[in-house]
Amino acid sequence: MRTLMLISVCLSPMLFAGCMATPKPQVVIKYVTVERHIPASLKRQPPPIWSKPGGPQVTGDLLDRGDVNEAGLRVCTAQIKKINQWDKGT
Repeated sequence: MRTLMLISVCLSPMLFAGCMATPKPQVVIKYVTVERHIPASLKRQPPPIWSKPGGPQVTGDLLDRGDVNEAGLRVCTAQIKKINQWDKGT
C-alpha cells in the first residue's frame, strides 16, 4: 500500500502538469484590405457629342444634333445605373 501511495504521489504532478501548462486561449485579429475596382466595362468613355465644322447650318442639323446628344445621354444614364448597382454589390 505504501508503494502504491508513493507511486501515485510521484505521478500526480506529471498528470496535472498538462492541465497547468495549457496556455490561455487568445483571439487573433487579422485585418485584410479588400480593394474593389470599377469593372473596365463600366469605365467606357461616353459617345462623342455631335459636331459639324462651322456648326449647324440647316434645321436638319439641329435635329441630328439633338438625336445624337439624346442617344449619348441614354448611354451615360445606363452606365451610371450599372455603376450604382455594382457599388451596392447587386
